[in-house]
Amino acid sequence: MLQYFVSVTEDLTITVTLITLLLTLAKRLWAKQPYAVVKGGVVAGNVLSAVFAAVKSTTNLIDTNRWNQYFFYFTICISVLLIAVLILSLAKGRQEGPLALSGAVLSALLIVFLLLYELPNVLSNPKNFYTAGNGVLSVEFLVRLVGWLGALVLMLLYARFLGKCAFNIKKPGIVLTVLSFGLIVNSVRDFGTILGQWVTHARWLKWPIVYNRSDYPWVFPFVRFTANNTLLFTLIIAGLAVAIALILFLQNLHISGDYANPAQKRKLRAHCRHNRRAAVMASLLFAVSILNLTVGYAAVHKKVELSAPETYTIQGNDILIAVEDVNDGSLHRFEYKTANGVQVRWIIIQKPNSASFGIGLDACDVCGTAGYYQRGDQVVCKQCDVVMNINTIGFKGGCNPIPLAYRIESGNIVFSLDDIQAAETKFK
Repeated sequence: MLQYFVSVTEDLTITVTLITLLLTLAKRLWAKQPYAVVKGGVVAGNVLSAVFAAVKSTTNLIDTNRWNQYFFYFTICISVLLIAVLILSLAKGRQEGPLALSGAVLSALLIVFLLLYELPNVLSNPKNFYTAGNGVLSVEFLVRLVGWLGALVLMLLYARFLGKCAFNIKKPGIVLTVLSFGLIVNSVRDFGTILGQWVTHARWLKWPIVYNRSDYPWVFPFVRFTANNTLLFTLIIAGLAVAIALILFLQNLHISGDYANPAQKRKLRAHCRHNRRAAVMASLLFAVSILNLTVGYAAVHKKVELSAPETYTIQGNDILIAVEDVNDGSLHRFEYKTANGVQVRWIIIQKPNSASFGIGLDACDVCGTAGYYQRGDQVVCKQCDVVMNINTIGFKGGCNPIPLAYRIESGNIVFSLDDIQAAETKFK
């Protein structure tokens, strides 16, 4: 659950922030018809993202890296043009006409490209919930679905209250400044990604200049900086946006404006109170997002160390492990080095309320040799974080340890060395 709660928040925070500020500013600067064009960009972006997600999930027709490069080009160019149009619109006040219409079209196109870069990946996530083979009716699927939906709800609430703050702040120039700076920062991030493809010699870019580190010493550090500091870009853009909420809160600590009677005074107080609440909610939701992207991210990506292999006895062509050494309900790991130098691992755990054992290789056909570890009373795949049904360990299918033949004799679990050596192909 936490994995998808973190990943969706990470994918959408910048996009949601920029689109929310853009929609709000368009509503304040332009008349009804141009603003309708901007809202149309949101609808078109969501529909096209859903189409992209469906096509990517079912076919090989879309090369994500190639398409993203086009999105980056258009996003950078449109951002520069749009900032200029927004500045002119603010100078002339709320209006309609060629300037407003051109700004609305640019805004709609920018929204479409921002959504097309991030949203298809988010919409495709549910397809990966059950890649371990447990199906859509499993607890694992439902838990991941809750995390995915929770992040979407968080983003929607964040957009709603940030939009209220941006719309009610007294000077739209503040919103324009934050949005312009956010678009510039986002363009820097996108440009770093474009150069990253150049560094890795993506032929389809068709750039006439070949990258050479000695001729362009600044390129690789810049690419590395943009690639390794995604959280920094998120903090800058979303943090500046939430500064709007702080300004709105300070502006509404006391009522301003004239009032002719107590009723009007109460109305002004209620308006101030409403704005303060919106500012507090936007700030709290921002704080939740940042905690999610820091503490949550660290928890999701915490490196899990597999337990050390335990000892066993070799007699002739058999490996013997005493039942009394593995009948405590804990996960036990064993390892054998083949003549080819391959480390073959297998696990043993006693099944709950049973004298039988769950036994299999410390690998599966879905996640490879990542291995399994014990978390509380659960056995978990290190790669996909799927919780195993201990009673099914030893059976084929899904993210289950690959079955390993054994027999129980004279108080020992006995494995054939031939079977262990044959399993080396799984660990190469």
